[in-house]
Amino acid sequence: MFVSYSEYLNEISNSILHADYSLASRRMLDFLYDYNLDQHVDIKGLSFDIRNRYLQQAQNQEADAQILKQLCEQWLQNVKQLPIPENREEETNNIVYTADDLCKEYNSGSRNFKLHPVSLSIKLGELTAVVGENGNGKTTLLRLMAGELAPTSGRASYFGNEETNWYETKGKIAYIPQRPDRWYGTLIDNLHFFCTIKGIIGSENEDHVNYILHRLGLYQFRNLKWTEISSGYRLRFELAKALMMRPRLLVLDEPLANLDINAQQLLLQDLKYLSQSSKHPMGVILSSQQLHELERNCKNIIFIKQGKTIYSGEQQSFAADRTNNAFELGGNFSISDLQHHLNALGDIKIIDSGTVLIINTPLSVDAIQLLKVITTQNLPINYFRDISKSTRQLFQKDI
Repeated sequence: MFVSYSEYLNEISNSILHADYSLASRRMLDFLYDYNLDQHVDIKGLSFDIRNRYLQQAQNQEADAQILKQLCEQWLQNVKQLPIPENREEETNNIVYTADDLCKEYNSGSRNFKLHPVSLSIKLGELTAVVGENGNGKTTLLRLMAGELAPTSGRASYFGNEETNWYETKGKIAYIPQRPDRWYGTLIDNLHFFCTIKGIIGSENEDHVNYILHRLGLYQFRNLKWTEISSGYRLRFELAKALMMRPRLLVLDEPLANLDINAQQLLLQDLKYLSQSSKHPMGVILSSQQLHELERNCKNIIFIKQGKTIYSGEQQSFAADRTNNAFELGGNFSISDLQHHLNALGDIKIIDSGTVLIINTPLSVDAIQLLKVITTQNLPINYFRDISKSTRQLFQKDI
């Protein structure tokens, strides 16, 4: 699960080679944090300098790649002169949450709802996604896991303990709702405050806040208030606040809702890296409507439909017993034209989903064969995705 010392350096070297200074600067800070290199003032200062330069230049669209490259190469040279530490031992018990037939019922009179019994487990270093249509129970499940709701029936255990001190347990769970509460004062003052109430004081408080500000790209906004930052950076503040408590379980409800596509991908990448920290690993569970981004980044998928868990397991194992393949296709052509050209492939079914066509083919027809026929016929396509192993197929067209 955790990234070794040599793997870190190889990853950072490759990022520098491909001029990806966003990834390189973030992984430098992760490396600094995981391997306790704070005592090496030159490496620590250089790490922050590289991160600041990248963020400032990226914002002003005046990136000087040559300077960044030189600084990054200097960083690598300095780090490689350090003695290589011993490999860290991974934790033997990496399960942070287990649910056994957890159930929640609401009886409001006008509308009753039941989250049917669900069983699952969340592990350190893994991202788990909760997906499904609106109003089907995703938020209810997340609030149960975060301890914001009491279950109607079933059992839940945290961090491998059946019987726990709930106050201590709750202190290891960070929950970010879809609409976080407004905060007052400056961003940095709030982070110092939340760090303090978690018992992190003095120089450790300063170092921890400084690391989080740089790592999440918030340093340049540190003296701003709620009304002065965008909704996307407010979310990053909530994540920063959550990381102040060094949680073992991080629960996020629709964190991608107000982010553009680049910010969505960046956040998911950050969550994956941060969850795999060898110093303070986390289990992460989140819900979102951005299905394809979740499936690309999350190891586990939970699909909920009308309160029932339709699938819960590894994303790669979904539809392992399927009887057909499925593909999304977009382009300037009609269904009849497409059907005519694809008849030679066998029993083909085409569904108009509104924005794209969904093509169901026999298992013998894979993406390469389908694209070969389409391109041979010169059909003008502008979108294609293989959804044979995607939970996209579980979403219904009509509500």
